[in-house]
Amino acid sequence: MTISFSFLSLAVLLALLMNGSGLQAQEQTDTGRLDRIVLDEMIVFGANEDRQTQILTTEDLQQLAPGTSPIRALNKLAGVNFQAADPYGAYEWGVRISVRGFNQGQLGFTLDEVPLGDMFYSSLNGLYISRALIDENLGYAQISQGTGSLDTASTSNLGGTIKFFSTNPADKMAASVAQTLGSDAAQRTFVKFDSGILNSKGKFYIAGAHQTQDLWKGDGEQGYDQINVKFVQPIKNSTLSYLL
Repeated sequence: MTISFSFLSLAVLLALLMNGSGLQAQEQTDTGRLDRIVLDEMIVFGANEDRQTQILTTEDLQQLAPGTSPIRALNKLAGVNFQAADPYGAYEWGVRISVRGFNQGQLGFTLDEVPLGDMFYSSLNGLYISRALIDENLGYAQISQGTGSLDTASTSNLGGTIKFFSTNPADKMAASVAQTLGSDAAQRTFVKFDSGILNSKGKFYIAGAHQTQDLWKGDGEQGYDQINVKFVQPIKNSTLSYLL
């Protein structure tokens, strides 16, 4: 009986040793196989961003009709729903925008990192983008469709953020005039003067716009007059900018 028990114990011990050595060999083989794996590609959603963002570039904006509201231009991006009572999006009372189910009161809006509020008509906590910036002075727009970043200077609930950035003055002195005519008695005049680089290394521009057109529905006329002044002054490693 004792001999039988010892033989059985020895057999079990040998079986365990053989199984362990087999597992170790398999692990070594798998490890060597993993060392030879090479990544074919890497997908990056946005530089220095931890969320997916979309940018409406200057080239995209130039394809729109003169006088088109900057917020109207966002309608071409995926997940953005825009509704307005006129083709330009200039009639503030009839404008509504939502991004992936978040309505206008749940979005964060900024212009050059300055809060614009919720941009509802007659809002008391901000300024509508079409009033703050002439359309031709919009450099680019950036939209984050997920939860807004914590560094966004917004006075609204952050269910997505829309950032507008104005253009900088030109380095060379220049002046431009543009005239647009359209249906429903639409007309728009835009003038702009760039100072070029001054002796102080700063630069500025002055721009103005006048636009009128008949209401798309009903009798009456809608229009507006705008003036923008932007001054940029480099100070050592920083830049001071002022937009009116």
